[in-house]
Amino acid sequence: MKQIILSPLIAPLILILAAIYLILVFNAVGKDRKLALNWEKFFLCLFLFCISGATGIGVSPYSKLNPNVLYLVGTTAPTIISQLGYYGINLLLLSSVLKDSLKDMVQVFTTIITKDPFISAFLLIVSLSSFWSDTPSFTNKAAMVYLFTSIFVIYIGKRYTWEELFVMWRWINCCVMVMSLYYGFFKPSIGRSELGWTGVLGHKNQFSFFMAQTAFLWILYAINSPKDRGKSIIIILGSLLGLQNGGSGASKILVVVSLALLSYLGFLKKLKVQWAFVAVILLMIGSVCLTILISENLEFIVVDTLHKDMSITGRMDFWPQVIDNINKRPFLGFGVYSFWMPWRGADDPGRRIIVAKTQFIPPHSHNGFLDMALELGWVGLILFICSFISNIAKGVIYLSKNKLPESGLPLFLLNYILMTNFTETGLFGITSIWAWYLILTTRLCIDTSSNPIKQKDKLPKVT
Repeated sequence: MKQIILSPLIAPLILILAAIYLILVFNAVGKDRKLALNWEKFFLCLFLFCISGATGIGVSPYSKLNPNVLYLVGTTAPTIISQLGYYGINLLLLSSVLKDSLKDMVQVFTTIITKDPFISAFLLIVSLSSFWSDTPSFTNKAAMVYLFTSIFVIYIGKRYTWEELFVMWRWINCCVMVMSLYYGFFKPSIGRSELGWTGVLGHKNQFSFFMAQTAFLWILYAINSPKDRGKSIIIILGSLLGLQNGGSGASKILVVVSLALLSYLGFLKKLKVQWAFVAVILLMIGSVCLTILISENLEFIVVDTLHKDMSITGRMDFWPQVIDNINKRPFLGFGVYSFWMPWRGADDPGRRIIVAKTQFIPPHSHNGFLDMALELGWVGLILFICSFISNIAKGVIYLSKNKLPESGLPLFLLNYILMTNFTETGLFGITSIWAWYLILTTRLCIDTSSNPIKQKDKLPKVT
């Protein structure tokens, strides 16, 4: 089939037809404002879908639309050209919308810089990290892709309100869940591993965390939207089915903590802002302590209570080694994506970290915060933590002044990031975890600003 498509007779014909369709679509989108806005929302949702979880969707063609292929070693030229063409064509088609929606982007960046200078300084370190990296050309390319993706994500946060984002978030997760169940049941060679289901996200723990998140979002929606409760229950059950088959004990704890937060939100709204902030900090500390407690009592909790195999463990065996490596370059780290580099062979800095008992070489720290410190040093990690705490404060203010369920989403997301990145990774990179954190940061900066940016071009509500 590929040879037929690329033949001298067929290829030009396909290109001509594609150009004709592109012109027709461009003309239609340019004339119909509603069509253009719907196209924009679909395009942005597809982008968030492709980078879902900590790994992104692992099946083609969605894996080829993930921006990380632009810097990964081994990516072929046709894949890079195809992705650049895909994003370029969509930006061209949406030029009529972007002409208006980009006008206030300078104001958005100014608001972020003034309301959250920590994340701005963090992104500045990212952009400069090639100067101290051992692989400067690779790091520079990866950093540029990361920064452009971050700008893209900031645009999403600026473009939509929390009410609209809640709809997008729920349905994107639902699509991942349906697709994962399909691969789990009907294509087990892709959707399963020896230790549990991976769905389309590549790893059972990340898949289980994602299903826990999906279940919570739809539980939150079901509570506040009785008319759609039947639909919500079906999606919740599907998410819990995926979570159970994923086999991650931590994801079950995550569901319990998230539901506790749900009942906690109503209590927080009644408190003064400063006391609500303290209460949220205590809840998050409690969540981390619960994670530590589970780790320290793993044999009883995991084997006897959650019925999980104990054969794969050892984070505590290599975390001290990770910290030792951070301290070799304590200030600014090794550079963006410049520590775990198996393609470098013997020159890979990550090869020095080995679990002595099993000789296992971990592919990452199994801790998003430690991975961030490896790449951007303690300075980068401290800047992120300061941004995180600042967002907690803004999230509490937003919760106190707005109605549930949307006003509770920032605090849920912050707690989710904290819990899932304590024993896994995905916080730093082109992932939906980072994307939603930047969306959260953008939205909270705008929503708590004394001069909020007005939302334009709103479409009819979709549930």
